[in-house]
Amino acid sequence: MEKNRELVLAETLLRDPTLLKILEIMVEEREIAPQIRLEHGIEYPKMKMFPEWQEKIRKLIELGLVEEKIAERVIECPYCGKIHVGTRFKCPSCGSINMIKTEIIQHVTCGFVDTKLKFLRQPKKESEEQLICPNCKVSLREEGVDYRVLGEIFECIDCGRRADRPKIHFICRECGKEFNILTAKYKAVYMYRTTDYGVKLLKSGILIRNLILLSLSSKGFQVEKNATLKGISGVNHRFDIVVKADQSLIGVDYRPIASAELQITDLLAHIAKFMDFPDIKYIYVTDSSSESIRKVASSQGVNLVSGKSITEILNQILTLVKKFKERKEIKA
Repeated sequence: MEKNRELVLAETLLRDPTLLKILEIMVEEREIAPQIRLEHGIEYPKMKMFPEWQEKIRKLIELGLVEEKIAERVIECPYCGKIHVGTRFKCPSCGSINMIKTEIIQHVTCGFVDTKLKFLRQPKKESEEQLICPNCKVSLREEGVDYRVLGEIFECIDCGRRADRPKIHFICRECGKEFNILTAKYKAVYMYRTTDYGVKLLKSGILIRNLILLSLSSKGFQVEKNATLKGISGVNHRFDIVVKADQSLIGVDYRPIASAELQITDLLAHIAKFMDFPDIKYIYVTDSSSESIRKVASSQGVNLVSGKSITEILNQILTLVKKFKERKEIKA
């Protein structure tokens, strides 16, 4: 059942190179987060090169390879859909935008209580202001000594109305229209993350091996996955894929990327296997290769394939297999 699912995934990705490329980016980055700027809106820089990336991401989510999570929420204009939105505090009484938050002050000396706006001010040194009680005309010296702050409240500068909270309105900086919290769109902004299953498929090589298999079979080649062949030594060896081109055989092995040291050790082990089959062609596939890896492979007659993308790797393998087949036909 699992194998069927993985093959279906590979078939879907093989039909849509863009989908495959986005998956590669997702696995490399592991997480794609939004960039939110009021003037420019919501952007995903890594996805800019793909006009239909949102549709592709939805497909990857359906396939279980990517998951989404709410990263942020923004106020969106219900008229033009832009997020370049300003906030306005309005007076519940007169509708003025001059509704400000102020402190409620009690002058302990005379007992007078009012908002900070009502206390007279006179300049102090270094541009500070000195509060003066409007009742007894005495300057307020130190909070907690001769005056105290009882709380905070909103007060309208235009009509004097006070309220625990103002009316909240929004103004769209793009279209200029105003709206309130009831008509505003509170839009979710998502980040996208590769699922553990998606990472496993690519990092383990399961997906790429299936893609190689399907890519070759779609071009009419007879292929066998996880094939076991007996070498001239009499020892059985397993190949990820064996391609049967007329009377010749082509062995293909894919190895996920590793450190340079481990990669050379692994390549040498596969060369030993290859040496047990003097009559077959051999393709060693990896994500990337160093100069030393390429030299070792070339000296032993191993066809090394590596590339920056899965599509590039598949094209190289297909080209090699076609070349081997053509050479065989010419010799025949």
